[in-house]
Amino acid sequence: MHSGINDRSFAFAVAVIDGPYDAAALSKVLASTPVSLANGSCDFSPNSACDHGTFIVGLLGARQDALIPGLCPDCQFVHVPLFADAISPSASVDELATAIAKAVSTGARLINLSLAILCDESEINHRLAAALDFAETSGSVLVVAAGNHGHLAIGQLLAHPVVIPVVAADASQRLLPESNFGPTISGRGVAALGRMPGYTPGGGITVMSGTSVAAGVATGILAQVWSARPDIDGATLRSVIAGLGPRNGSMPPMLNRELVLAALDQRAPTALEATGAVEMRSHVSLQGATTMANGNGQPILPRGSALIARPAQTVTPAGGGCECGAPSGACSCQGGEAGVSGFVYAIGTIEAEYPSEDIEREMQRLAVQFDVPTKPTDDRDWQHAVLSSNRKTRYIARQLRWRLTIEGFPVFVLSPSDPSYFDDLVDALAPPKDAETKSARRGGKRAAASKAPEVDPAPSNADDLNVVVGVMGPQTPDGITVFVDQIFDLDPACLTPDGLTYFSQLADNRGLTDEDRAYNYLVARCRPPLDQGKGFSLSGVRVVPSRLGPGAGASRIVRAIYTFKNAERIEKEFFLRVDVTHEFPMLVSPWQIYMERGDKS
Repeated sequence: MHSGINDRSFAFAVAVIDGPYDAAALSKVLASTPVSLANGSCDFSPNSACDHGTFIVGLLGARQDALIPGLCPDCQFVHVPLFADAISPSASVDELATAIAKAVSTGARLINLSLAILCDESEINHRLAAALDFAETSGSVLVVAAGNHGHLAIGQLLAHPVVIPVVAADASQRLLPESNFGPTISGRGVAALGRMPGYTPGGGITVMSGTSVAAGVATGILAQVWSARPDIDGATLRSVIAGLGPRNGSMPPMLNRELVLAALDQRAPTALEATGAVEMRSHVSLQGATTMANGNGQPILPRGSALIARPAQTVTPAGGGCECGAPSGACSCQGGEAGVSGFVYAIGTIEAEYPSEDIEREMQRLAVQFDVPTKPTDDRDWQHAVLSSNRKTRYIARQLRWRLTIEGFPVFVLSPSDPSYFDDLVDALAPPKDAETKSARRGGKRAAASKAPEVDPAPSNADDLNVVVGVMGPQTPDGITVFVDQIFDLDPACLTPDGLTYFSQLADNRGLTDEDRAYNYLVARCRPPLDQGKGFSLSGVRVVPSRLGPGAGASRIVRAIYTFKNAERIEKEFFLRVDVTHEFPMLVSPWQIYMERGDKS
């Protein structure tokens, strides 16, 4: 056991694997100084690892008489600074495995991991598997953040039996929209309060929200429980937590100290426990079908690199608030951009850029090889002619930097989740009039073009006919990264149904919030009921939250309300509901007459 632990008396040892913390700022706040197992320092960059580490350490260890009391002031803390203090910090999974092994070796019974693994969905890290097995056989418990991307999360870390996954809930005990979910989380995880005040580097106060906070809160509650029942082992605590209920939806039960203590007291001791022996569970092998899911953002792709399906495994803090370094820009704190879902449903123009001069020269060489007239290399029609002239050009397509512009503004950097999507990207460079031809050439893989009458779109968005659906990654110097799962084309009539020139304004957005994703989905997939009688025409559309969501299973449902007016300013309104909980929105109700109830907005 680490000498720093042996030399001191303490009630309970908790390890915090996180960024560095501001020791000076917390010196008058913490009840005891954490034992550090590595060197870590703060450079006080905004939205950095130090913000995150300072918040979590203060949340757990502040004195009871501090301005913001800690959840476990009597605990002795072991601090393992995994992340260097930098904006959008990350570490390798091997480094995470080493940090877990170090924490377990000190004798820490609880280990707080307010972080997420970002990775190739099929990859299993053997060093991490060994570290998790070591923690399990040593009787430790790992409390791990579920992640803040609002989508399914099933991975090596969350699936291991030594881990208690934690989702974030609001004060009304409803799942926060940005919190990940999944069968493992629902089956044996817990929910905890995901919005708390805390300390910042330099001695300030902030509010942070997300699964980082929830994991810290859960760690504090479990530390209180284990301090009150020191004779139990980790397997017993995990078993009791898994037995909490109800477990009938996306959100697991709220963690409650008194309920856990009562469950422990009602549990009959095993024969080994009755004789003073503690049963150590043997290794439980991971199922081969388990996968890694994107957590709280993605690592930045270097300029000029080939865009691949998903980046290699990376660990990042599972921050939540803007002030606390929320990955992917998924802000949920005061002053943040509320409603960012973690998914993208955007309508724009796909363009290809050359990351280096040698790639540009290679395109010119291919043009000569395949008898394509030499033209300026940034001409989209010329690029399409070169890249579609022969399947052997796909190697160069994978080297290009693919972008999505909206109304001419570069917004997204595209990273296909499947190599076959490079065919879709190449097809998107063709002129809009070739949309139906492109769909036929792809054999139906792309969504079929609408059969509505052709209407010339507004000149400002004549080329914005490409739809990109995917998972939001981090902000990079070239734009927001999108891990693409679907690409298809719009018919121009979708943006101007029955000559409504300004209907395209609905899709004049980045497609990141639930509301904007609903707008774009409706433009791309659902023709509005335009025939409302003589003299009535569509005058506006608005998307508002539905009273039916969030509800069971924490679904996020919105209402799209279409307003029609005539010359006498008489209004008719119709609405439908769209479920925007997951990556691919869907309609959940037919068109209905809308009855105003005083909440028009």
